[in-house]
Amino acid sequence: MTVGHWVGESPHFQARSARVGFATEELAKTCMSKLSRREFAKRVGLAALFSPFLSLVRRAPATAASLGKAKYLLVFYTNGTDPAAWTPAGSTATNLVFSAMTEPLAPLKSNLVLVEKLSSMGSADNHAAPGGLTGQGYSGQSRISIDQFVADKLRGAGVSTPIPSLLLGSVKTEQQNSFYRDNQPLSPIFSPVAAYDAIFSGLGSVSPNLVRRRKSSLDLVRDELKQLSGELGSSERQKLDLHVDSIRAVEERIVASGGGGSCNAGTAPAEATQDLLASATHLDLAITAFACDITRVAAVQFGHHQNTQVSLTEVGNPGNWHNDFIHGDNPRTRLLNLERWLAKQFVAAANKLKSLPAPTGGGTLFDQTLMVWARDMGDAVNHNGNNMRFVFSGGAGGYLVTSPNGRYVDGGGEAHQRALVNCAAAMGFGDATGFGDAAQSRIPLDSIGK
Repeated sequence: MTVGHWVGESPHFQARSARVGFATEELAKTCMSKLSRREFAKRVGLAALFSPFLSLVRRAPATAASLGKAKYLLVFYTNGTDPAAWTPAGSTATNLVFSAMTEPLAPLKSNLVLVEKLSSMGSADNHAAPGGLTGQGYSGQSRISIDQFVADKLRGAGVSTPIPSLLLGSVKTEQQNSFYRDNQPLSPIFSPVAAYDAIFSGLGSVSPNLVRRRKSSLDLVRDELKQLSGELGSSERQKLDLHVDSIRAVEERIVASGGGGSCNAGTAPAEATQDLLASATHLDLAITAFACDITRVAAVQFGHHQNTQVSLTEVGNPGNWHNDFIHGDNPRTRLLNLERWLAKQFVAAANKLKSLPAPTGGGTLFDQTLMVWARDMGDAVNHNGNNMRFVFSGGAGGYLVTSPNGRYVDGGGEAHQRALVNCAAAMGFGDATGFGDAAQSRIPLDSIGK
């Protein structure tokens, strides 16, 4: 595992990547394929070309690129549930009839797609099964969760952010097995205070004099790059123009903000008294990180399949999410109440996304974000992944197939990894080679996105 691919809980979790990626390495390579190294350095000067931009990239918008419809991916991850109570019975492809569990999602219905009856093909059966976000079970040899897969795709396409992917939440006393890279589990950041420090440390104000100096430097770089454009072929010129646009976006952001950027990290949160309340705070932090364009991919885990103590007043009597709410209660009233609370957190996240302008491209963050509610298993009552379900929302750049009254998708037993692949497709990556189980389809479900 390489620090910089993700930010989660580890001895080095505050280390972050500030790679320029495509904007420097690939551009330099392609430019020098047309010009000799000496001529390139003579005509442009690497220091003048890159140094000012590198000094800003840590807090600059990600490299502008036309990669797809959505620009941000937010994964909302929870335990399995009771399919009989969750299923929106009577729904059609263009009209949702909400169940008691899903009813709090109704305010999002015009941007909502509920999906169920997908199979994990055995990868998400029982406790600790890793297939929820990877599509591979215990025997998988190349497990990578969809959040990490998309983050890698973004970096490969030249979208460079200070934090390529952000993992938050869960229950710190339990073994982590939801997020994976290189077949190894990754641990989220459990503490909201630690998460705030890891995400926003160094996000301070910039003096007006420094703003003027940086703006002047950016103008210089932009002019030199324009001069170089005439020396390049069409493919290299396109990459150069992309870099120029990226620099222009940095300049406009500096000028408009007076130096500190349009991002407002707010005050550091207090430590939460409950794991679920901590995850609610994490969700808010993740969206703020989007608003600052610090990351394009974030995943927040609520609870843990083995042990999550719940004392939310909305739920009723305190108890254990899995042992009590799912297996002990009859009827499962506390599970119903908890699912409704989770749905409200999902809607609250959507509302915050709607309230914030997107750092790049215009519109709100909601317009540019794909929100997906995924689970570690489908049927938690019977401990199997035969009926996996998802909630998709967000503007997603118009990717989702929506209806004014909401949309319902019966997966018909298709592999649930196809719905995970929709996350990559929404971000503009149609080739899912390397993700999930090669024995299952890697084609996204066209009933979800277009």
